[in-house]
Amino acid sequence: MGIKDKALAIGRRFKLDSHHAIERFGVFFGIFAVLGLVVVSGSGAAAFKAGSDALSHTALYNTEFTSSKTQLKGTVDGVYTNHSGNKALVMMHFPASAAISYNAADYQAFLLGTNDKLQTEKVSTSGIRGTFHVFGSTGYVGVLLDADRPFDRQVLNLTIRANAELTYDERQQSKDDQAVGDSSFKKYDQWRVIINPGASGTTNIPALDAASFDPARAYYDVVLKAQEQQTRDKLDQKLLAMRTSLKQIESYTSDLATTKVDGLFLRPPAVPTSLAGDQVTGASTAEAKDGKATLELKTGHVVPGGLDFNWRAGNAYDGYLDTLVPAGKGYVEFLADKRAEGSDSTSQQVSDMKWVLSDGTDLKKDYRSSDATMRPLTNVMNNLSQAYQDYGKAKSEYQSGLLLELLGLDVKLRDVQSNSTANSAGNFLTVYH
Repeated sequence: MGIKDKALAIGRRFKLDSHHAIERFGVFFGIFAVLGLVVVSGSGAAAFKAGSDALSHTALYNTEFTSSKTQLKGTVDGVYTNHSGNKALVMMHFPASAAISYNAADYQAFLLGTNDKLQTEKVSTSGIRGTFHVFGSTGYVGVLLDADRPFDRQVLNLTIRANAELTYDERQQSKDDQAVGDSSFKKYDQWRVIINPGASGTTNIPALDAASFDPARAYYDVVLKAQEQQTRDKLDQKLLAMRTSLKQIESYTSDLATTKVDGLFLRPPAVPTSLAGDQVTGASTAEAKDGKATLELKTGHVVPGGLDFNWRAGNAYDGYLDTLVPAGKGYVEFLADKRAEGSDSTSQQVSDMKWVLSDGTDLKKDYRSSDATMRPLTNVMNNLSQAYQDYGKAKSEYQSGLLLELLGLDVKLRDVQSNSTANSAGNFLTVYH
């Protein structure tokens, strides 16, 4: 007997064929494989291995899904809960290019339970209410489940139906869905997420402990906070690189007076105005006694298109832009002005530096680069010039790259704050009790 035949037999055995009402709500498993494992179906039916250990700890059984009709692929970010254990947010996202509805009213969901023998059963947690959230135009969507009491440790099949199909795919729905006899996946554009919100493997987020649900806070907790930390880590690494370059500049500048050829030495060149007086102060994470980095760039010059602000004192949820955008100007205009400022000219300024010898001659103009007798001075010049170039490049990346990257997170959050939609209608979630 082939895998498909086995699946059909299992579907009939557990009354999951088209003659039974439960199948209209979605079927929680795909095709059985050897050793009691279940294969993940194209629509997102999760695989889980029955057992008390998995039931206690595993909160999410499938991290990817594909909608049954439009074949849109998505990712399940996780199952998030409050400390009381009676609220759960199932967060998912589609690629930015995916054609999905941003109107939460276009979605509905169905919730069923299953036991350790892979049989559909009633949901044991009472009083579950559901809300569908669309987080602006970010591609993120979520189902918020709110129960009268903490969720039981029970594997649940959450099937989400998109009633507005904004794309078309000629391919048939997943063969796995056909195999288990779930005709609703052929009729509607649906996907499944298999969860256990009562398991210990859920992640607590502050957004779910608040008195009321704030989509922007949830989006920050789940998505932006980690991205912000990555950007902050890159900012710290860039500050370390800049500090190293400044130390090199100091060392190579000292070498100018001690490196001589026949009594000749290089005079210190004029420092480019975009770099003059710059300092990187504070300690790195490894250097700080409390493990908290305090590195800071002190400069009197901001590169074109760049920024200079105390990013350590804020975060994307509280917002960086409010402290930067001048009164009477919107943040869209402010960022557009930054983009219009042009590119950094530090590299050209370093290239144009004058390298004058103690006798007034110019090392670059009056001597050939191949002149072996002047090589000690040429090496010092090249080392110092490269240190300036490295510092200038790092400063530009810091001010006009990474700091703007932080502001980009702020912009995403504002999208969620302004454009999120929610569907908490009584007919959004059907629970099989």
